[in-house]
Amino acid sequence: MQKLIELNTATFTKAFELQKAAIEKQIAQSQADFKAFASIKDVDAFTAFVTAKSEEAKAKIEALQTEAKDAAESSKAYFAEVQAILTEAKDSVAAAPAPKAPAKDAA
Repeated sequence: MQKLIELNTATFTKAFELQKAAIEKQIAQSQADFKAFASIKDVDAFTAFVTAKSEEAKAKIEALQTEAKDAAESSKAYFAEVQAILTEAKDSVAAAPAPKAPAKDAA
């Protein structure tokens, strides 16, 4: 049971840290985008901004696809490890000697 708790703690901690980093990155990107948008003074600058955002969107889609694939692989590995822990626990319980019945007092 302790192994399962440690695995879950490590897995969820990693997931939360990744989510926190992604949120912080998105906030920084949004701030930079707003600043860049606010500095647009003409049509050419606007066109360049839109083009850049379009390219970034394509790159983000590709990154999300890669992240989804990585997450699926990570989930498979997690569940395989959970299964191994549960099988190990089951096997150790099955291999343990059965407790002896208490001796009855002869009266």
